[in-house]
Amino acid sequence: MHVLQVCKLVTLGITLVITMDPNLGKCEEISNTCAVISCGTHAHNGLPGRDGRDGKEGPKGEQGDVGLQGLRGLQGPPGKAGPTGPKGAKGPPGEKGQEGKSGLLDLEDLRTQFRALGGHMQTLQDNLEKQQKILLFLGGKKIGDKVLVTNGKEENFDAAKEKCTDAGGLLAAPRNEAENAAIQDLLQRDASQAFLGISDEHVEGLFKYVSGEQITFSNWNLGEPNNNKDAEDCVEILSDGKWNDIPCSLARLVICEF
Repeated sequence: MHVLQVCKLVTLGITLVITMDPNLGKCEEISNTCAVISCGTHAHNGLPGRDGRDGKEGPKGEQGDVGLQGLRGLQGPPGKAGPTGPKGAKGPPGEKGQEGKSGLLDLEDLRTQFRALGGHMQTLQDNLEKQQKILLFLGGKKIGDKVLVTNGKEENFDAAKEKCTDAGGLLAAPRNEAENAAIQDLLQRDASQAFLGISDEHVEGLFKYVSGEQITFSNWNLGEPNNNKDAEDCVEILSDGKWNDIPCSLARLVICEF
Protein backbone atom coordinates (compact mmCIF):
# COMPACT_ATOMS: atom_id res chain seq x y z
CA MET A 1 0.00 0.00 0.00
CA HIS A 2 1.28 3.37 -0.88
CA VAL A 3 2.33 5.83 1.80
CA LEU A 4 -0.29 8.38 0.70
CA GLN A 5 -3.06 5.91 1.10
CA VAL A 6 -1.81 4.91 4.56
CA CYS A 7 -1.86 8.57 5.71
CA LYS A 8 -5.42 9.01 4.48
CA LEU A 9 -6.57 5.92 6.33
CA VAL A 10 -4.89 6.98 9.57
CA THR A 11 -6.36 10.49 9.36
CA LEU A 12 -9.83 9.14 8.69
CA GLY A 13 -9.56 6.80 11.67
CA ILE A 14 -8.55 9.60 14.02
CA THR A 15 -11.42 11.75 12.81
CA LEU A 16 -13.91 8.95 13.46
CA VAL A 17 -12.54 8.33 16.93
CA ILE A 18 -12.78 12.05 17.84
CA THR A 19 -16.33 12.25 16.57
CA MET A 20 -17.40 9.25 18.66
CA ASP A 21 -15.57 10.35 21.83
CA PRO A 22 -15.29 14.13 22.32
CA ASN A 23 -12.86 13.72 25.22
CA LEU A 24 -10.27 12.43 22.78
CA GLY A 25 -10.54 15.48 20.50
CA LYS A 26 -8.09 17.79 22.19
CA CYS A 27 -6.14 20.12 20.00
CA GLU A 28 -2.79 19.13 21.44
CA GLU A 29 -3.32 15.44 20.63
CA ILE A 30 -4.59 16.18 17.13
CA SER A 31 -1.72 18.48 16.48
CA ASN A 32 0.83 15.96 17.70
CA THR A 33 -0.73 13.22 15.69
CA CYS A 34 -0.98 15.36 12.61
CA ALA A 35 2.62 16.39 13.01
CA VAL A 36 3.70 12.78 12.93
CA ILE A 37 1.48 11.42 10.19
CA SER A 38 0.83 14.45 7.99
CA CYS A 39 2.16 13.61 4.58
CA GLY A 40 1.12 13.69 1.00
CA THR A 41 -1.47 16.02 -0.43
CA HIS A 42 -3.90 18.27 1.62
CA ALA A 43 -6.98 16.33 2.85
CA HIS A 44 -10.59 17.52 2.91
CA ASN A 45 -11.76 19.88 5.80
CA GLY A 46 -12.95 17.97 8.88
CA LEU A 47 -16.12 18.49 11.00
CA PRO A 48 -16.41 21.79 13.02
CA GLY A 49 -14.99 21.62 16.54
CA ARG A 50 -16.79 22.44 19.86
CA ASP A 51 -16.79 25.91 21.48
CA GLY A 52 -13.70 26.49 23.52
CA ARG A 53 -13.68 27.05 27.30
CA ASP A 54 -13.82 30.55 28.81
CA GLY A 55 -10.42 31.96 29.42
CA LYS A 56 -9.07 33.19 32.75
CA GLU A 57 -10.32 36.53 34.11
CA GLY A 58 -8.13 39.36 32.90
CA PRO A 59 -6.55 42.09 35.07
CA LYS A 60 -8.80 44.75 36.71
CA GLY A 61 -9.31 47.81 34.53
CA GLU A 62 -8.71 51.42 35.53
CA GLN A 63 -11.34 53.28 37.63
CA GLY A 64 -13.89 55.14 35.47
CA ASP A 65 -15.04 58.77 35.83
CA VAL A 66 -17.56 59.78 38.56
CA GLY A 67 -21.17 59.57 37.28
CA LEU A 68 -23.90 62.22 37.54
CA GLN A 69 -25.45 62.87 40.98
CA GLY A 70 -28.65 60.90 41.57
CA LEU A 71 -32.01 62.24 42.80
CA ARG A 72 -32.34 63.22 46.46
CA GLY A 73 -33.96 60.51 48.58
CA LEU A 74 -36.88 60.93 50.99
CA GLN A 75 -36.19 62.58 54.33
CA GLY A 76 -35.58 60.07 57.07
CA PRO A 77 -37.33 60.07 60.49
CA PRO A 78 -36.10 62.60 63.05
CA GLY A 79 -33.39 61.42 65.33
CA LYS A 80 -33.56 61.25 69.10
CA ALA A 81 -33.35 64.48 71.05
CA GLY A 82 -29.87 65.37 72.12
CA PRO A 83 -28.83 65.89 75.72
CA THR A 84 -29.81 69.09 77.54
CA GLY A 85 -27.20 71.79 77.23
CA PRO A 86 -25.43 73.24 80.20
CA LYS A 87 -27.26 75.84 82.31
CA GLY A 88 -26.36 79.40 81.43
CA ALA A 89 -24.76 81.80 83.82
CA LYS A 90 -27.02 83.88 86.10
CA GLY A 91 -27.69 87.35 84.71
CA PRO A 92 -27.11 90.59 86.59
CA PRO A 93 -29.91 91.80 88.96
CA GLY A 94 -32.45 94.21 87.48
CA GLU A 95 -33.19 97.72 88.61
CA LYS A 96 -35.12 98.15 91.83
CA GLY A 97 -38.79 98.93 91.30
CA GLN A 98 -40.84 101.64 92.92
CA GLU A 99 -41.96 101.03 96.46
CA GLY A 100 -45.51 99.72 96.61
CA LYS A 101 -48.31 101.04 98.75
CA SER A 102 -49.20 99.42 101.99
CA GLY A 103 -52.12 97.02 101.94
CA LEU A 104 -53.77 99.04 104.69
CA LEU A 105 -53.70 102.14 102.48
CA ASP A 106 -55.38 100.24 99.61
CA LEU A 107 -58.12 99.05 101.97
CA GLU A 108 -58.71 102.58 103.18
CA ASP A 109 -58.99 103.80 99.55
CA LEU A 110 -61.63 101.15 98.87
CA ARG A 111 -63.62 102.21 101.91
CA THR A 112 -63.52 105.81 100.74
CA GLN A 113 -64.74 104.82 97.27
CA PHE A 114 -67.58 102.77 98.76
CA ARG A 115 -68.67 105.67 100.92
CA ALA A 116 -68.68 107.94 97.86
CA LEU A 117 -70.63 105.36 95.84
CA GLY A 118 -73.14 105.03 98.64
CA GLY A 119 -73.64 108.79 98.56
CA HIS A 120 -74.29 108.70 94.79
CA MET A 121 -76.77 105.85 95.19
CA GLN A 122 -78.64 107.76 97.87
CA THR A 123 -78.79 110.82 95.61
CA LEU A 124 -80.23 108.72 92.77
CA GLN A 125 -82.78 107.18 95.10
CA ASP A 126 -83.85 110.61 96.32
CA ASN A 127 -84.21 111.84 92.75
CA LEU A 128 -86.28 108.80 91.80
CA GLU A 129 -88.61 109.33 94.72
CA LYS A 130 -88.91 112.99 93.80
CA GLN A 131 -89.82 112.12 90.22
CA GLN A 132 -92.40 109.63 91.45
CA LYS A 133 -93.98 112.31 93.62
CA ILE A 134 -94.11 114.64 90.60
CA LEU A 135 -95.80 111.94 88.56
CA LEU A 136 -98.29 111.30 91.31
CA PHE A 137 -98.96 115.03 91.54
CA LEU A 138 -99.71 115.06 87.80
CA GLY A 139 -102.36 112.38 88.20
CA GLY A 140 -100.18 109.25 88.40
CA LYS A 141 -100.93 106.25 90.61
CA LYS A 142 -98.44 104.22 92.67
CA ILE A 143 -98.89 100.45 93.00
CA GLY A 144 -96.13 98.40 94.59
CA ASP A 145 -92.82 99.41 93.05
CA LYS A 146 -94.54 100.86 89.97
CA VAL A 147 -95.82 104.32 89.22
CA LEU A 148 -98.55 104.52 86.54
CA VAL A 149 -99.19 107.76 84.67
CA THR A 150 -101.04 108.87 81.55
CA ASN A 151 -100.49 111.85 79.25
CA GLY A 152 -104.23 111.97 78.48
CA LYS A 153 -103.63 111.39 74.75
CA GLU A 154 -104.73 108.58 72.44
CA GLU A 155 -102.22 106.97 70.03
CA ASN A 156 -101.91 103.79 68.00
CA PHE A 157 -99.94 100.93 69.58
CA ASP A 158 -96.50 101.74 68.11
CA ALA A 159 -96.80 105.46 68.92
CA ALA A 160 -97.95 104.68 72.46
CA LYS A 161 -94.95 102.40 73.02
CA GLU A 162 -92.61 105.08 71.70
CA LYS A 163 -94.07 107.77 74.00
CA CYS A 164 -93.49 105.61 77.07
CA THR A 165 -90.00 104.55 75.99
CA ASP A 166 -88.95 108.14 75.33
CA ALA A 167 -90.09 109.03 78.85
CA GLY A 168 -87.96 106.25 80.34
CA GLY A 169 -90.77 103.78 81.00
CA LEU A 170 -92.87 101.10 79.32
CA LEU A 171 -96.44 100.85 78.09
CA ALA A 172 -98.38 99.75 81.18
CA ALA A 173 -98.96 95.99 81.49
CA PRO A 174 -100.53 94.53 84.67
CA ARG A 175 -98.89 91.44 86.16
CA ASN A 176 -101.42 90.87 88.88
CA GLU A 177 -104.97 91.82 89.89
CA ALA A 178 -103.87 94.88 91.91
CA GLU A 179 -101.97 96.41 88.99
CA ASN A 180 -104.89 95.69 86.67
CA ALA A 181 -107.23 97.56 89.07
CA ALA A 182 -104.80 100.52 89.26
CA ILE A 183 -104.73 100.85 85.46
CA GLN A 184 -108.52 100.56 85.38
CA ASP A 185 -108.73 103.43 87.87
CA LEU A 186 -106.60 105.72 85.64
CA LEU A 187 -108.68 104.69 82.64
CA GLN A 188 -111.96 105.83 84.20
CA ARG A 189 -110.59 109.35 84.61
CA ASP A 190 -109.66 109.98 80.97
CA ALA A 191 -111.13 107.43 78.54
CA SER A 192 -113.02 104.17 78.26
CA GLN A 193 -110.18 102.08 76.73
CA ALA A 194 -106.37 102.10 76.90
CA PHE A 195 -103.62 100.03 75.29
CA LEU A 196 -101.78 97.50 77.42
CA GLY A 197 -98.12 96.70 76.80
CA ILE A 198 -99.06 93.23 75.53
CA SER A 199 -99.35 91.74 72.00
CA ASP A 200 -99.01 88.58 69.90
CA GLU A 201 -97.47 90.37 66.90
CA HIS A 202 -94.67 87.82 66.46
CA VAL A 203 -96.50 84.53 67.11
CA GLU A 204 -100.29 84.37 66.79
CA GLY A 205 -101.92 83.39 70.06
CA LEU A 206 -98.68 83.78 72.07
CA PHE A 207 -99.14 87.02 73.99
CA LYS A 208 -96.03 88.65 75.46
CA TYR A 209 -95.16 91.84 77.32
CA VAL A 210 -93.38 94.54 75.30
CA SER A 211 -90.26 93.58 77.31
CA GLY A 212 -90.33 90.17 75.52
CA GLU A 213 -91.54 87.96 78.39
CA GLN A 214 -94.56 85.71 78.08
CA ILE A 215 -97.53 87.05 80.09
CA THR A 216 -98.07 85.60 83.59
CA PHE A 217 -101.46 87.23 84.27
CA SER A 218 -104.55 87.83 82.11
CA ASN A 219 -108.10 89.15 82.50
CA TRP A 220 -109.75 88.42 79.14
CA ASN A 221 -113.35 89.35 78.43
CA LEU A 222 -115.74 86.50 77.62
CA GLY A 223 -114.88 84.96 74.23
CA GLU A 224 -111.59 86.85 73.95
CA PRO A 225 -109.06 86.85 72.45
CA ASN A 226 -110.71 85.88 69.16
CA ASN A 227 -108.36 87.50 66.61
CA ASN A 228 -111.34 88.82 64.63
CA LYS A 229 -110.68 88.84 60.87
CA ASP A 230 -107.15 87.64 61.65
CA ALA A 231 -106.13 91.25 62.37
CA GLU A 232 -106.17 91.66 66.16
CA ASP A 233 -102.66 91.47 67.59
CA CYS A 234 -102.84 94.15 70.34
CA VAL A 235 -104.66 94.30 73.67
CA GLU A 236 -106.89 97.00 75.23
CA ILE A 237 -108.21 97.26 78.76
CA LEU A 238 -111.88 98.29 79.10
CA SER A 239 -113.49 100.45 81.78
CA ASP A 240 -114.55 97.33 83.71
CA GLY A 241 -110.93 96.04 83.75
CA LYS A 242 -111.53 93.26 81.18
CA TRP A 243 -109.19 92.70 78.20
CA ASN A 244 -109.95 92.53 74.48
CA ASP A 245 -107.69 91.93 71.47
CA ILE A 246 -107.92 94.70 68.81
CA PRO A 247 -106.02 95.89 65.69
CA CYS A 248 -102.80 97.72 66.61
CA SER A 249 -103.71 100.57 64.25
CA LEU A 250 -106.57 101.81 66.45
CA ALA A 251 -106.04 104.77 68.80
CA ARG A 252 -106.28 104.18 72.56
CA LEU A 253 -105.26 106.08 75.70
CA VAL A 254 -101.54 105.97 76.54
CA ILE A 255 -100.71 104.78 80.07
CA CYS A 256 -97.03 104.30 80.99
CA GLU A 257 -95.42 102.51 83.92
CA PHE A 258 -92.17 103.53 85.63
